[in-house]
Amino acid sequence: MTTATKEMTVQELIQELQNFPSDAQICLTDGYGETFTINGFEAGSDGVNIVISEDGDDGDNDDEG
Repeated sequence: MTTATKEMTVQELIQELQNFPSDAQICLTDGYGETFTINGFEAGSDGVNIVISEDGDDGDNDDEG
């Protein structure tokens, strides 16, 4: 299954989210239905990198078993 992607600027993202409550949690869902939460942001060489983790994952445990 092909998943469409859309690149957007930070300004476009802010514009899209302006009607939501300011304390709303932002989650991302991929084409397989897996949900991710945004942990933070960092500067990239040509933009902003959004740091994510799987929903419920604290990011400290790399061991799946």
